Amino acid sequence: MPLNSLSYCLILEMENARSVDLEEVSVGLTALAREIGAVSSLGFARPQVVFSHGGDDADTLLLRSNIASAASQLEQVADLIFAACPGGRYYDLKNNGIPATDGDVVIFTDSDTVVESGWLSAMLGPFQDPATVAVNGYTYLYYDDFMSRTFALIWFFPMAQKDMRFALKRAINANNVAFRRDWIANHPFPENNGFKVSCTLLMRALERDGHKLVSANARVYHHPPRGWRFFRWRALVTGRDADRKFRELGSPHRGRRIAKSLSRWLTMSWRTTRRVVRHARQTGMPVWQIPMSLLVGLAFYSLAFWGQFSLAVGLVHDEIEVLPDFAGG
Repeated sequence: MPLNSLSYCLILEMENARSVDLEEVSVGLTALAREIGAVSSLGFARPQVVFSHGGDDADTLLLRSNIASAASQLEQVADLIFAACPGGRYYDLKNNGIPATDGDVVIFTDSDTVVESGWLSAMLGPFQDPATVAVNGYTYLYYDDFMSRTFALIWFFPMAQKDMRFALKRAINANNVAFRRDWIANHPFPENNGFKVSCTLLMRALERDGHKLVSANARVYHHPPRGWRFFRWRALVTGRDADRKFRELGSPHRGRRIAKSLSRWLTMSWRTTRRVVRHARQTGMPVWQIPMSLLVGLAFYSLAFWGQFSLAVGLVHDEIEVLPDFAGG
């Protein structure tokens, strides 16, 4: 079957749009329109783009108006659909968009990511093989100051360049991943109290089903997180999510969970040190800032350790993680 006989659709979750301004969202949507136009010129059918948001029907009207003003080009190349999921969290919004689609392939991206040239064709290419069920793209953090450079160095995304080995170790990038629709419709992102746990659980479901996650050089950049309040919250929730993942996929035994928090602290401290030393100059970081960046990175994973340890020992309850108003993805 020729590749361009595949139909495809895209789902954009709009939770993260709360943390970026309309101008930044416009950059992402304009780039998306460019990519859709490029593959349409190759014979692909006009796709659906589903905007899944956590508001109500009244918010849908406002969102539709904002999208029309932010990226009018998108309406020219795609059919826009708006799907409300009142109170929905990140993965709820992704799942909420699936029933609104009808393409052979469903591509998930986010409101705070920007696709690079060639992204869409790279994402669709592996589906020419009928055995391909899931394709994972390459996501990295954009940086423009000290803190965003530090986040890029210590984050769970690979660096923009010279980091393919780390990129290939990535689990599902929920902001840059595609599935055969018939598979994802029957295997939606699993429910979990965690903030970013469901993509790991979905990865395991894919493996249990006998499928391989295909990596593609379909590149997007993610707007960097901002602010010290976000830094503290994201570090703690990263630790709590690590405990949730280990409890689901490793062992529910409290002693093993505690031991895992200690071993992960050591592992992430070493990884942070290695990555800051190896990649700091690549970001344009001045030499004198590198020790400071390393200290910030080690502080992040020390807070993450405390989040993981405190949940493992029962100092905090396993409550649903909700994105704070001051923070983004």
